[in-house]
Amino acid sequence: MEPYEYRTLFEFEASYWWYRGLRSILMDTVQSAYRILDAGCGTGKTLQTIQERITPDAFGFDVSHHAAQYWARRGMRRMCLGSINEIPFQGMSFDTVLSVDALESEGVREEQAYKELWRVTRPGGFIVLVVPAYPWLFNKKHHRAVHACRRYTKDQLLSLVMKAPVKITRMTHLFPTLLPVIAAYRLTQRFFGDDSQEQPRSDLRPLPNFLNEALFRIVDMERILLRKLDFPFGSSLLAVVQKLGSP
Repeated sequence: MEPYEYRTLFEFEASYWWYRGLRSILMDTVQSAYRILDAGCGTGKTLQTIQERITPDAFGFDVSHHAAQYWARRGMRRMCLGSINEIPFQGMSFDTVLSVDALESEGVREEQAYKELWRVTRPGGFIVLVVPAYPWLFNKKHHRAVHACRRYTKDQLLSLVMKAPVKITRMTHLFPTLLPVIAAYRLTQRFFGDDSQEQPRSDLRPLPNFLNEALFRIVDMERILLRKLDFPFGSSLLAVVQKLGSP
């Protein structure tokens, strides 16, 4: 991610509808975990929420020192610099290992990173992955800004998680209601946007409060539905897998 995008992330993460909605979904997903690792924790808002709502025994790391400069501003501890390709924790250390929008990043060797996530999860524990869906939603300007180089189909994510002994307990898309809007915006940017900017910017933009709140309410209603069903389409993918045995 470009250094200036970490400031944008830090400023938006607490209030922006997408981040608020995803955190609510994740809190439902990891609610029974005792010891959690956030692999690629960015500026730390998700980890902070986990420590406040789920368990204080939660840790995080990120490869970027630009992200790390915001940890103290959140009053965060139990965080360190490290790469998801070589996670700086002992094997079988965590009940749940969480990776949100990290596997698609430039410099991440996805199979190696997934093996590392598997390694630090205890037998019987869970790996929770969130990745962006649909390669056709790739937007050059946005993805240059956040240093992302891939998006996933469901089959691609299934193929990845089955490279280690696991039981798939959940595989669902997220944000289905707003997919048409997201798709329309991304495709418009692809065909009519200006990709020549020296400093590419992500899609994060300030929204009027009423619109931001309305979008969050939509996602929060989807969260309630997710307790009962999986979504067949959406702009992100969520996978929850349980570690079995040894590789």
